[in-house]
Amino acid sequence: MRPILVQIPSKLLFVVLLAGAAISFARDLYRRRRDRSLGLTSTPLYLLVFALVLNRIKTGSAIPSAAGLAMHWTPVPIYSYGVMLGTSLVAGWFLAMRLAKSDGIDQQQAGVIYMWTAVWSIIGSRVLWYLTTPEATIIELFKVWQGGLVAYGGMIGGFLASWYQCRKRGIPLLQWADVSAPSVVLGTGITRIGCFLFGCDYGARSSLPWAVRFPGPSALAPSGSPAWQHHVHDLGLPRAAEWSYPVHPTQIYESLVGLFLFALLMLVRRYRKFSGQVFLAWVFGYGILRPLIEIVRDDEDRGLYTIPFTHIQLSTSQLIGIVSVILGLGLLFVLLRRYRRDPESLRLWEHPIPAPASGPGATANSARSPAAARAGGAKRRKRR
Repeated sequence: MRPILVQIPSKLLFVVLLAGAAISFARDLYRRRRDRSLGLTSTPLYLLVFALVLNRIKTGSAIPSAAGLAMHWTPVPIYSYGVMLGTSLVAGWFLAMRLAKSDGIDQQQAGVIYMWTAVWSIIGSRVLWYLTTPEATIIELFKVWQGGLVAYGGMIGGFLASWYQCRKRGIPLLQWADVSAPSVVLGTGITRIGCFLFGCDYGARSSLPWAVRFPGPSALAPSGSPAWQHHVHDLGLPRAAEWSYPVHPTQIYESLVGLFLFALLMLVRRYRKFSGQVFLAWVFGYGILRPLIEIVRDDEDRGLYTIPFTHIQLSTSQLIGIVSVILGLGLLFVLLRRYRRDPESLRLWEHPIPAPASGPGATANSARSPAAARAGGAKRRKRR
């Protein structure tokens, strides 16, 4: 367990941000002198704002001063979970751009869709965590770097954002879904390593050879790991114990599931017959494997619900997983019927989507949306 990967000296970071702002501004002025058509970028402003925010947090004053710099500034922690989450978003972006190009989606459009999908994935996962964690406060809702993201919340938020952005741009949702699904499972595999380093999402007690122990209080985690806290408060572990009981490394299980599904989805892409197959492989794979892992999880952030008239308890992810598999079966039935009637209409990756026209010279025909162009092509084929 390593919740904080590194701690950066605050004053050094403050100086670097100010120097970066000054250098960026000087560069913009130099480029503008050589070419008057170039405008100033927002990079210097962002760096300056970050520096002032840091100064405010460490000194309590919005204006830097000699007295403030003379104070002791605590280091800025870089959380392992935040690092792995950021790594997953960057890796997913590069993968999505590559797959979008392969499937005939304009990369600029794909980049915008991915950005909004990523933003709403984080929002959705954080909101679902908040709804399933009664003791959480509104302030904690914004502390993303400290963990507490529910995967299915992110998938729901990302799906809704993708649906809206694809509809806005005339891009078939199924075509984008087959592009984004591998990025989602790759991101899951990477982010869960951050969960393991942070110590959240731990498993139930186990005697298996690969069971792991999480540490008690330390300099990096004064309150001890979440598993240690739970075992002390609820399972009789002595407070003097340096380590928790052995538990299932469920974070590693989920990381392996993500990497396995990534390999599976890339294989499905290679041999797919119709659009939506890659997306459905993700829905079925994750919808089946995630609920199985939930059986051996033991953290309190999952949310447990009792099925009416029974004594069966299911977690939030188990409920959503079961529902997603049922809905996936319905979508598979619909797509198979459509594919049998008209195979070509459902092989969307074979029909590239033209980039939207821009500029004053664009003609009325070139400015048509991809959806309108596709509809017009379908009418011409029908008349023939």
